[in-house]
Amino acid sequence: MRGAAESLTLYCLTCVLSVLGPGAALAADEPSGADDAPPPQPYFSLHRLDAFMELEADYRHSRVDSGSRSLFEPGRNQTNREWGFEERIGFRLGATVLDPSFITLGGELSFALTQDHYEEYGNWFDTRRDNDSGYLLQYDLRADFFTGKKLSGSFYGLRQDDRITRRFQPTLDQRRTGFGTSWTWADDTLPMELSYDFLETDRWGNRDKRDDERFIEQTLSYGATWIIDKHDTLKFSFEHAETEQEYQGDFQQFETTRDLFTLDHELAFGDQYQHTFQTLVHWQEESGDFARDFFEIGPQLTLRHSDTLQTIYKYQFNRERYAGLDIETQRADFQLIHQIYSNLTTTVNAFALYEDIENDINTTQWGGSVDWQYNRRNPYGHFYANLALAYDTERIRGENGVRVVLDESHTFRDPVAIMLRNPDTVPYAIVVTNTCNRRVYTPGSDYLVYTQGNYTRIRRLRGGRIEDGQTILVDYQYRTPTTNQIDSFRVDFSVEQRFTGGLTPYYRFSYRNQEDRPSFGFPQRADRTDHHRIGVNYKLDRYTFSTEFEVFDDTIDPYEAFHLNGMVHLIQTRDHTLDASTRFSRYYFSGGYDYNRDVTMIDVELDHRWQIAERLSTVERVTYRLEEDSVAGTTQGWDVTIGFQYEIGDLTTELTLEYDRLDLPYSDDEDFGVYFRLRRELGSLIATR
Repeated sequence: MRGAAESLTLYCLTCVLSVLGPGAALAADEPSGADDAPPPQPYFSLHRLDAFMELEADYRHSRVDSGSRSLFEPGRNQTNREWGFEERIGFRLGATVLDPSFITLGGELSFALTQDHYEEYGNWFDTRRDNDSGYLLQYDLRADFFTGKKLSGSFYGLRQDDRITRRFQPTLDQRRTGFGTSWTWADDTLPMELSYDFLETDRWGNRDKRDDERFIEQTLSYGATWIIDKHDTLKFSFEHAETEQEYQGDFQQFETTRDLFTLDHELAFGDQYQHTFQTLVHWQEESGDFARDFFEIGPQLTLRHSDTLQTIYKYQFNRERYAGLDIETQRADFQLIHQIYSNLTTTVNAFALYEDIENDINTTQWGGSVDWQYNRRNPYGHFYANLALAYDTERIRGENGVRVVLDESHTFRDPVAIMLRNPDTVPYAIVVTNTCNRRVYTPGSDYLVYTQGNYTRIRRLRGGRIEDGQTILVDYQYRTPTTNQIDSFRVDFSVEQRFTGGLTPYYRFSYRNQEDRPSFGFPQRADRTDHHRIGVNYKLDRYTFSTEFEVFDDTIDPYEAFHLNGMVHLIQTRDHTLDASTRFSRYYFSGGYDYNRDVTMIDVELDHRWQIAERLSTVERVTYRLEEDSVAGTTQGWDVTIGFQYEIGDLTTELTLEYDRLDLPYSDDEDFGVYFRLRRELGSLIATR
């Protein structure tokens, strides 16, 4: 399948040119008529054909030193070097067939000769060398049909190379190959859309294919909207998608095929059509790895009683099949939103839920919450306050079964590991993905799972694909006792005063208490969290400063922390900017898995951009991280990028230098790269008269 996109696109392009080419020649050779006759409309009009030449050179040097952890686990040293050259000639084109409203063609096409040389040095004088040469075709072509007509559409073909920068790690090369088509039927009553997209993405980096990835996505989509009248619409959509993912660092592959049907009906009614009734239906059939089948229907009634009072009534029925479990869920929600003047908004919620897992357990849950938001201007600026109270109780009946949690969201914040919300999880059933559910992360390479009491924690690995501050989704299962009841109470409170001079002191408090009753094999547990944050932000046009003291009193992993952040625009003009930022954090862990653990984290970043002259510009970026952990050791990272661009007439030169270093307690990774590009614009190849 790797060459499917290229072959099909080139075939379509050849067919188009073979048809249009003779037409263009005939149009050019057709004799002109009388002086007073209008000129004939050309069959094919080529209004743009620009050419360019490029020379690209790339050098990379990577070194990995792994220290010996034991007598039976010796260290590992490896050095990789790579040289690459490309000589390219390309064209940018634009053309019209008969009329711009009939067919327009455009895009870029280039051809390159490539030469690559690889070297790898390892332990015991183990040396590997390899040479490779060939050609590379790149294109980004598009054809638009019947623009502005009732039926319009387009075809496109894509093959492009990109460079993906990563913090404290070497830059990855990325090649995207794809093609597709989309068509639109513009109608006042029943507009429709139909599209097909194929995209293959290859990423490769260094160190014996540890960073190599491959994604293949094929998506067929159809959508239609029945506009019954301007207050009553019915939307239908269908999507068939096939996804393949291969991560060569662990030689694992994931494949999924999905069919998704969606039906959405919305009706507005009332004297002024202020009320709405909406019904949403989802039906998905999925096969492959981590397949998930579900059917859900959810009607929602929204009544706007006045400008200040609104109520919402929801019901949702779900049927899911996942990991061999058949789960049926029913949930009802009531929400009331009341606004007094423009200062105070009150939101009241109440819900009830029933969940049944076939031949296993059933769960009954109900609860409610109330939320007050207050804001008011005063002589000093603006005052904000928020208070939220929530309570729910959950009763479980069954035979020591398992419950499934899908798409539980967490955000990594070094050095604190995330903790799954439910205890007694099944470790082998944990699946971690990105927020799009398209990339599956690998345990041992991207993250580490460990238990702490009855709870499960996930720690990201420094050399993996998950970044600090990234949000991920977790699917997992957790065991439940024969009979159990869990009561939860939560309080959230925040207050801040935004002074007109840029100063904002604040205080935020979060309290959660969860208790369960004892059951056979599952002792009674209490899970309580007190989270206090007090700090101040100071922001001006060129300066930003913040400091915060944090107390996280938790029954599982308590800590205290102090944070100091700052950012300053040292130079801020249209042609010259220099920004500096820093972050300092100090953590004191006082219990649980990280008992008597202290962590100091320092991040420093400089970003410099300068248009030195009209045709000369430069970019420099330096990032440094220091993490001193009394238990896990010291981690340091450097990321340096220096780039220059210079233009002389139609000649453009670009030079980029990159240096990355990541020192872990048992491994040192160092990478150096040079990227050079020389581009010469040849101008238009169409003769002007």
